Amino acid sequence: MNFHDQDGDLYCESVPLAAIAREVGTPYYVYSLDEIGRRAGAYRSAFPDALIAYAYKANANLAVLRHLVALGVGADVVSGGELWRALKVGTPPHQIVFNGNGKTPQEIAYALASDVLCINVDSAEEMELVAEVARARGVIAPISFRVNPDIDPQTHPHISTGLKQSKFGVPITEAGLLYQAARAQPFLKIVGVHCHIGSQITQAAPLLAAAQSLRDLTLRLKDDGIDLALINLGGGLGIAYRDERPMTPHEWASAVNAALGYDSANNDSTKIGGLQRARIVLEPGRSIVGAAGALVGQVIHLKRTSAKNFLVLDVGMNALMRPSLYNAYHAIRPVRAAAAALTADVVGPICESADVLGRDRALPDLKRGDLVAVMDAGAYGFSMASRYNQQPLPAEVVVQGDRWEVVTQRETWEQMAARET
Repeated sequence: MNFHDQDGDLYCESVPLAAIAREVGTPYYVYSLDEIGRRAGAYRSAFPDALIAYAYKANANLAVLRHLVALGVGADVVSGGELWRALKVGTPPHQIVFNGNGKTPQEIAYALASDVLCINVDSAEEMELVAEVARARGVIAPISFRVNPDIDPQTHPHISTGLKQSKFGVPITEAGLLYQAARAQPFLKIVGVHCHIGSQITQAAPLLAAAQSLRDLTLRLKDDGIDLALINLGGGLGIAYRDERPMTPHEWASAVNAALGYDSANNDSTKIGGLQRARIVLEPGRSIVGAAGALVGQVIHLKRTSAKNFLVLDVGMNALMRPSLYNAYHAIRPVRAAAAALTADVVGPICESADVLGRDRALPDLKRGDLVAVMDAGAYGFSMASRYNQQPLPAEVVVQGDRWEVVTQRETWEQMAARET
């Protein structure tokens, strides 16, 4: 395992987390490159002919991205900044898909100039904007429509994106008319269809229903003379933060093959529902990097009150927003193993009552200076971090085997103010 106890100390691969803390200080994020590689490899093995376009919103650290590029993984980006990172780490443009519901004209122009594989169009209005930008540049824009199949992903409402009241995508019942309209635009080229119903999905049924919806739409479009080269199923596969049992990539592949009418016995994953040119695109993020990361902090003190105990750390919602934003659960482990001796809320130094990383946790009787690790923090951790209360952003460290390296330096107060006048 990437994080494990060895001689009473918590390790990432072959490196003790305490050793990193002695040199780097706290707080810091740490990522296991070998675990990221294993998880990316599971997708590539399960979907050998698909484009695995990693979702940059989960974790856009350049060292992590460069590692994924070396493994042949593409990019799902939702901003000009993410596109810049994808190109900077050497992602081939034909392995980049551009998503998002609010692309600016400048971002669309950047995507076209970069020759990305596809722009996933979120609305009729955005279709017109993409056509306008393409016309001004004298180029043909490759597009897919993001469709909204009105499927409940059975996840937290804040990360549910496939219901009809969501801001994302076009209703699947209206998609046919939009494809016809796009076909009439001389500066647009229809290449596929896209769907992403949510994040941290742990049940098979919503993903299966989404794939079936795309199959049905694709066949209807084929009957209307519109052949699609790409079927983008999005991402959303969850991880086990606590006791969840999400599908593995191979289980997802079996469900997708069944839903799309692909006969795996013929070993030709480009033959989907009789559509010879269609290729699967996936956009996993959390399921590749989530369990590969941890956030390491230091105990400031243990505050005891008549109501409850509070273990106060030097890091809180400023660095890891998920518990406050989603009431999400993250396991919290002492870096030096010891038997549980008390129950406490684990909190940070931020002046908000929501600054709680874990409630009523069974922990050792930790003292000032002891280290704790907030587990499964590789996704939506640093990427959502803020400087609230003028707390500097934490350092980021990558580990591979017995080697480790700081890949993001902790900010200083001077650096935080450098752009201000």
